[in-house]
Formats: sequence, structure tokens, C-alpha cells
Amino acid sequence: MIELLAPSGDEKSFLTAINCGADAIYIGMSDFSARKNAQNFNGDNIAYYVSYAHALGVKVYVAVNTLVKDAELPLLLSTVELAYNANADAFILQDVFLGNLLKKTFPGIVLHLSTQAGINEEGGAIFAKNLGFSRVILARETPLKEIEKIAKIIETEVFVHGALCTCFSGHCYMSAYVGGNSGNRGYCKQPCRKEYSLEGSKSSGNYPISLSDLCLADEISLLKKIGVASIKIEGRMRSPEYVASAVKLYRNIIDGKPYGLSEIKRTFNRGNYTKGYLYGVDANIISDKVQNHLGEKVGTVTQIKGDRLLTKRFNLKGDAFKIISNGFEVGNAVCSENGNVLLFKGRAKIGDELYLTKDSCLSIDNISQKTKVICVTANAIEGEYLTLSSEGVTVTSDEVLQSAKSSPITVDEIVKNLNKTDVYPYEVKSNVTVKGSPFIAKSSLNKLRAKLYEKVFFKDVKHFKISDNTYDFETNSNKTYKNIILADEYVSVDSNDAFVLHPSRYSDGNKIDCILKKVTADKYIFVPSFLPSQDKQIIISLLDKFDGIYADGLSGVYLAKEYNKKLIAGLGINVFNKIDLKNLCDISKAVVLSQELGQFEIDGKLDLGYAFRFGSIRLMELLYCPFGKSCSVCKRDGDFYNLTDKIGHKFKVRRYKIGSICRFEVYNEQILFADKRDTQFINLIGIDKSCYEEYINSNAEAIKESFSITYGNLKRGVN
Repeated sequence: MIELLAPSGDEKSFLTAINCGADAIYIGMSDFSARKNAQNFNGDNIAYYVSYAHALGVKVYVAVNTLVKDAELPLLLSTVELAYNANADAFILQDVFLGNLLKKTFPGIVLHLSTQAGINEEGGAIFAKNLGFSRVILARETPLKEIEKIAKIIETEVFVHGALCTCFSGHCYMSAYVGGNSGNRGYCKQPCRKEYSLEGSKSSGNYPISLSDLCLADEISLLKKIGVASIKIEGRMRSPEYVASAVKLYRNIIDGKPYGLSEIKRTFNRGNYTKGYLYGVDANIISDKVQNHLGEKVGTVTQIKGDRLLTKRFNLKGDAFKIISNGFEVGNAVCSENGNVLLFKGRAKIGDELYLTKDSCLSIDNISQKTKVICVTANAIEGEYLTLSSEGVTVTSDEVLQSAKSSPITVDEIVKNLNKTDVYPYEVKSNVTVKGSPFIAKSSLNKLRAKLYEKVFFKDVKHFKISDNTYDFETNSNKTYKNIILADEYVSVDSNDAFVLHPSRYSDGNKIDCILKKVTADKYIFVPSFLPSQDKQIIISLLDKFDGIYADGLSGVYLAKEYNKKLIAGLGINVFNKIDLKNLCDISKAVVLSQELGQFEIDGKLDLGYAFRFGSIRLMELLYCPFGKSCSVCKRDGDFYNLTDKIGHKFKVRRYKIGSICRFEVYNEQILFADKRDTQFINLIGIDKSCYEEYINSNAEAIKESFSITYGNLKRGVN
């Protein structure tokens, strides 16, 4: 049976997911959760909620899936310790190398690799498995053919419903650069959902990089057939009503019952849904006209009188609507009294569509609470201790039962008392024995009953204490190169540098040869994190031309090992701490540090890694075409197009291509310009090569005259 995995950002959503039929729930703690703005769970309540779920046969996975700084490693261990002792079933990590630390620290811990790690093909899955992960949560961009291959290697979890990030998993730095709020650290401010204009786009909407919500309701039987272990609903920031409707939808599908999308559309629907990347890029992937919750179309405007609309649908007080004209939101309405009349604001005309965004009938108050039947044996015998037993647990009264002077305890009274299950999800079947005329105060019976249920409920809670939180982080690796220089065309580099080629068209072997024959330094090919099989074969066909691989993700790391090539661990791996650095220094010629680290976090701690100090700042990688044109007529190779926000800040969009799939990179208009050090990483894509010479020659004024510059996150780091 395929697992149904539901989100929970708070208590209501947690209980709702269980009551509606989830097999497992994923939650976050107060720290290290990729949804820091959710209410989340903490050390005071985690044991209760895990035990509650386990009582009803539901698993709990705890997400500690943010990038972790060196100084935070002790807090990470103490956070995991809390959930580990609560008997959480698994832990979700973004940083694959932290798995080693947790495996050494916590006996028997189960690890799942987050979608933020970007696993999308076999090599990355094998790499994760070799590091002790039992499950990979695939990047949302993973196509069906790759899912099937990965499912034969390792237990596989696939998102089937909810929000889609516009950027490839784990590679979005837009929020971090706009305001220092890192999406990789759980603080994403969702700048992709804002209004932009995109030069050259066919779109008439104001949200050219906001994606529709994913819905794979019609594909569950296929995912089950190819071996997917778990289907996942996104939404730890969404309402309990959304959790209820989503879980019920997919529970019905799994159980072979009739299903429809009406209820889920009314709780949250962005863009009327898309199948995302399952069969390639879906035509409906962009929701460019209405950014947020659209709702379900339920009718049209039939009459307008002042600030009131008339519709043919009978509505309940509290129902809310959006008014849609030619695909755009032009107003909103609410039903103030049961009936057909709505109060509205905005613009409206006869024939405009009404979308129901809040249905008063969809209340979680009407959902039945699930319970577990437990059998309780009670023995109340005069002259002996009162005993209560259940689920292998027995509790005993403090004193023997004396003979009652007037009102001995009865079977019915004990049964009634045992039926009070307090905060525990139990339904009690009692087997009560009373002999003689025993007396027990009701307060004593209440206390003993509470003690029994507490022991039964928390019986699997551990009491593990970390004995040693010190680890050998030292490495003997030295820096191999003076500079690591990334470019999309030829640039003159010294022989003690590393030259990384990121061509605009990987299939153009002749152009690649022309570039490489001029380079005297070690030559590396840029291998992106997203690497479906057909693109991988093109990369493999080029490997003989290069000395090594620059890996922007785990796929490239594994490919370098598989083909015995030199390795540079690139920016996209997000090296954030000494554990990452040590693991990668052992297998790499060079390691590039995450561009979200501040210089104060690098100096003296991570100085064996290469800091990004000059050049174009890539903020996002898109695997859909934001321009809305077919690849056959697209002529955007290497060109840059403006993506402009409402206040006039420009970003540059670049297209490149490996096989049949176009990829688009979004770069900051300002270039990164930090003082030159003995070694650094430099990205020259989109920058005049003479500017690189000025940087090498420390001619700051010339650079400032040609470019708008920023110190990026090197100065402040990120939240």
C-alpha cells in the first residue's frame, strides 16, 4: 500500500490529518524547519503528538531540513535529540552530509533526504543511499521515467499536491538577496509570487514566474505501479481545512473510492492546477494572472445593483468569492446573509465569473475523531491493592483497599471512570472485577487511571542523552587552485587556475572545442543539479574533453566518481559547515562555499573552501520556459532578458540548453564585488571579460564605472 503523507504546521492540522486518514505526517520543530513561519512543534509537546499519532498507527517524520551553520550544530543535535526521544519515525534533512553526524550520534535513526537536496536521477539517489539515507524525497521537477528508475534503488517519496517552487529545489537565493531571508533556512518571503514584467514574454499576466499548484490526483495508481513508496501533500503553512480536503481526496483515491476536486479547490487552488513536470513541462504550469487562491468556479454575475451582486447560486453567510474577468481578478465578494445576494468590492460586470474561495460548509468541526480501542483490566479486591492494566502496563494503588463503611466502589463506577480518557485518543473496553466491599476515593481512582493512560501513551518515549558532541572536522586537503573561474565562453586564465565552462548549448561540440583549445588551465564542465538521463548522456559524451566535473548538485558528484574525473564541488551543493567541507574535501580538488555565508562565517572556519567573491549572482534556475515559446523557434541562447519588479529592480534571465529541455537562469542585475583574496570563486557569465582583468588587477574604480555592484551576503550573511 502506498503511503499517504500529510503536512502539519500546527496542532489543528496535525489532528485533522490523522482524523481524515493520513498514514504519516511530517512536521517541523521550532528550529531548523524549512517552514519557520509555521507554528511548528517544540520540546514541550513533541512527545505528546508523536505518541498520539503512534497510538492511531500514524507515523511522524520530523523536518530539520534547513542549511545549518557551524555555530548551530550543537543546537541541531539537541533539537534532534528531543524528537528522537519522542520516538519520531524519521528525520528529513536537506544537507546530505549531516546524515553522517546524526547516524553517529543517534542509534538506529532513520533519515530521509529532503526535496531541497535536489535528487532527480539515479546517481544522486545512490549517493544518498550510500550515506545512510533510507528514503529520498524527489525534486518536484523529476519526470516520471526518472522516478521509476530511482524507485528501484531506494524508497521514494513524491510530491503530488500543493505549491510548486518556481526555482529548482534548493537553488533559490532570491529571498536571501532581496532581504537576507534565506529560503534554504526556512525564511522564504516568496518573491517569485510578486508582480514582474518579463521582456519578450507572451504572457499577459502580472505574475510571469508564479507557478500553479500541483495536482496529481489522476496519476496515483501509476505512481504506485512504478514503485513509489509515499505520496506527499505540500502545505505546512496552509489551513486545517486545506489539510482535511487534501487528505480526504487522496485517501479516497488510494482506497479506490470516488473522488472529485471540488472541495480541495475551495480550500486552496492556485492556477486551476498543473501536473508540473511529470510528463515534461505542463502547459498550465504558470499561474500568471491570479497569484493566490483562486477557488472553484460556481457561477456568474447575473445582476449588479450598487455594491451588490446577484447570482443564481444559493450561498451561506460567510461564503467568500473572487470576481474573475478574462482570467484576471477584478474584485471580491462576500455573502452577508443566506441567499443569492453578495456584497462586493472592485469592478464587476454582468457575465463575470464567480469563484468560491471560502465555503462555510467545509469545517473541520464536523470531522469525527479517530480513536484506538484499548482493553483495561481492573481488579478491586478488598484487602488488596487496586490494579489497572492495559497494553502490557500495570499500575497499582498506593494503599490496599479497605472495607467500605457505607458505599463500596462498584463495577459500573469503575467502568464510568475508566471511560474518561482525558487528552488520549482511546476508546476503552473494560474488564472489571470487584470482590468484597472495597472502598477507594474518586480522587485516588482518577489519579491511578491518569497514571495508567499516561504510561500506556508514552511507553515508547526514549531517554537518550548525547554523550559526545565533538567530532573530528579537520582535513589535510590544501587549496588546489588560485581561482575557480566559471564562464560561458573563452576567458584567459592562468595555468594555476581552474576554468569551468558552462556553455549555452552543450550539444555544440565544435564551439566547445574552440573554447577549450585556448585554455591552459585545468578544464571542468559545469554539470547542473537537474540531470535527466538524456541530458546525462550528452554530458558523458563531453567528458573526454575536460579534466573534471564542476558539480552543481549531488548528481555531478556521483558522476565524477563514476567516471573517475576530478571534482569541484560547486555553489549549488550549498556547503555551509565544516562537516560538509570535510566530506567534500576528501573527494574533491576544490570546494566552493555557499553564496549565503557571510565572510565572518567563513574566515578561520571554512577557509579551505573557495568563497564566491566576484561576478554574476545566480538567484534562480527555472526548468520551465517563462517566455511561453516553443524551443524550435526560441533564439535566446546566451542572451539576457530583463525581469523587472514593481519598483524597477531588474534581474537578468539567461537561457541554456543541454538536450531537449531548456533551462533558464535568473541573475541579479548588480554583480558581486568583494575585495580580492589569494583564492576565490568567480562567475563571469554575462560579464565583459575585460572586467575580469580589472578585478584581477585590483582596479576597483573601473569596475564601479561599468557595473552596479553589491557585497551580497558576504557582509551580512542570511537569517
